[in-house]
Amino acid sequence: MKEQLWFTLLVLAQLGAVTNSIRTSTPRLALLLNTSQQTASRRLAALEQNGWIQRILTNRGQLIRIESKGVAELTHVQSILEVAMTKKRSVTLRGRIFTGLGEGAYYVQLEGYRKQFRKKLGYTPFPGTLNIQLHTDADVNEFRLLKATIGIEINGFTTGDRSFGPVACYLATVNNQQKAAILQIERTHHHPNVVEIIAPVNLREKLRISDGDIITVNADLSDSHTLSQ
Repeated sequence: MKEQLWFTLLVLAQLGAVTNSIRTSTPRLALLLNTSQQTASRRLAALEQNGWIQRILTNRGQLIRIESKGVAELTHVQSILEVAMTKKRSVTLRGRIFTGLGEGAYYVQLEGYRKQFRKKLGYTPFPGTLNIQLHTDADVNEFRLLKATIGIEINGFTTGDRSFGPVACYLATVNNQQKAAILQIERTHHHPNVVEIIAPVNLREKLRISDGDIITVNADLSDSHTLSQ
């Protein structure tokens, strides 16, 4: 399970593997994990396969260092705990509007997504997403906390020989006026500080906003869960 890999990453981080390559053995790691040597070995192999650690085998044991993907997983777990411990119920994001590549319009109109949007959000979204680039580090941190919750799950699907990944939605309000939803897309080309928003209307026209404008988005976490996918 993913949670077991997270715990293994945590133990490696405690040994100093975030900033340096550490030398350890499977028996030692098994003792720290309170598990068998075989299980510890399997977990290390899974971490390496996921690209979360770099591992070099030597005559004196293993040299292990947590890679950037592994650090990102630890940061994600930190966010989950932060939301759960503080009982956070909402986040506020401020971002600058920009025009994307038009991918949002294509994906939002796919019937596999549209049917689920209608059922779970109660409306068919306008064919496109409003893209904003988060304004400050504080906004980026708020978005990190948002992504630590599951939100409303939109399942992935397959059409022909192509598969489309799952999406999480978070109920939101744009500029305290228009109901919308923030998307967390598993497969996206956008930078992590970019937020994609859908709504039942054309947000640009309805709110009279355009590229360069800074908007405020309030997202509700009250119906979300703090267990990551």
